Amino acid sequence: MIKGKKKEKKDKKDKNTKAIIKLMIVIAFFLFVILVSRMAINYYSSIVKKDIAYNGKLIDQINISGLVLYEYDSYDVVEGYSLIKTYEEGSRIRVNSLIGSLVSTNNPLYNDLVEINDQIQKKQQLYEINTGIISEDIKIIDNQVRKSLLSFSSVLSSQTLSDVQIHKERIEALNEYLNDVKSGNNEKQQQLDELYVQQQQLKQAMASDVFDVVAVNSGYLSYNSQYNQQYHTYEQMKTVYPSHLHDEMVDNNQTELSVAVKVATSKKFHIAVVLSSSDAARIKDIEDLKININTSGMDVYIDISKVIIGNSEDNETVVFFEVDNGLSQLVSLGKFDGLLVIKEYEGLKIPINAIYNYKYSSFQKMQVALVKGISVKFVYIDVLYTDGTYAIVEDIDEDYSFKVYDYYILDPYSVSDGDVVN
Repeated sequence: MIKGKKKEKKDKKDKNTKAIIKLMIVIAFFLFVILVSRMAINYYSSIVKKDIAYNGKLIDQINISGLVLYEYDSYDVVEGYSLIKTYEEGSRIRVNSLIGSLVSTNNPLYNDLVEINDQIQKKQQLYEINTGIISEDIKIIDNQVRKSLLSFSSVLSSQTLSDVQIHKERIEALNEYLNDVKSGNNEKQQQLDELYVQQQQLKQAMASDVFDVVAVNSGYLSYNSQYNQQYHTYEQMKTVYPSHLHDEMVDNNQTELSVAVKVATSKKFHIAVVLSSSDAARIKDIEDLKININTSGMDVYIDISKVIIGNSEDNETVVFFEVDNGLSQLVSLGKFDGLLVIKEYEGLKIPINAIYNYKYSSFQKMQVALVKGISVKFVYIDVLYTDGTYAIVEDIDEDYSFKVYDYYILDPYSVSDGDVVN
């Protein structure tokens, strides 16, 4: 009896001991899991670099140098005479318009005529707003005043003191013109008419020392003439080869001294460039191409209406771009440097180094390693465009999305799908 009780007591004690051991093993296992998880989190958080996805823009564009081609009427200089301009560079000229006067610099009235002409030009620029409807004129002038005021701060910060003064005077003149139109006061127009009378009287007094230059045809006026420009028309250049066009653009840095003024008579201009043959083939059927001209103090965009592929040699091709806009800016240029803007891409912008399988995209699907919760998930993506450093991408994964403000791993080769990260 006593032995049975001792045995029962011992068995109960052994059972309790085993239960305690099992509990300790379970607790130890959980502690081990927690320790390993913490170690993994600390490990990856110390070596895995992440970034946040944002929307961005990349532009598919090509650096170009272009030669502007158009037909024109030229009006030559006369020895001993100086041209007094009557219009601004790039102005649209009508038939029979007075585009300048060749005046002998030896005539004692020469400086007086120059001064009168300068006054007329300033007032002409101001009073060019004349739609025939007073309310419409007021609206246009008011808009110009607003634009001038908005741009005044940038002029203050980036221009010289003399430029600031000119801008200030224009604002004041526009305000005065606005008030004149509102009140029906045409005193300033009367002053302009008086200047015309004085100009005519001076010309008559100078007799044979003044030759007026009148436009035979309408077009865009320019006082800039480049060397050999008489050969720079599309008809004369359409059969050239890249080597010839390269030479023409080098020579175009010279100035043609015999031409006083020219009027471009072409309804459409052509821009001749040399591209790699692969780029020429790539853009020949693309619509909505633009040229960004950012040279000679200009920064304008010109729309291309037609692409014409010319001759090729040594993996280069002559390409002609037909344009029918921005002619008032283009007429002043012989050669220019700029950018051929092919297309703008917008979307998620990430470094190409963050794209898994980017180098093997021809036979492997590309992915990006996203942080979903605390673990890594590889998501399939498509690259819309890359500039060699960054890429615009979109997700094509059936199960997971890649969107703005998602975290992605900068080095996807340093992690695996399912890895825990902080």
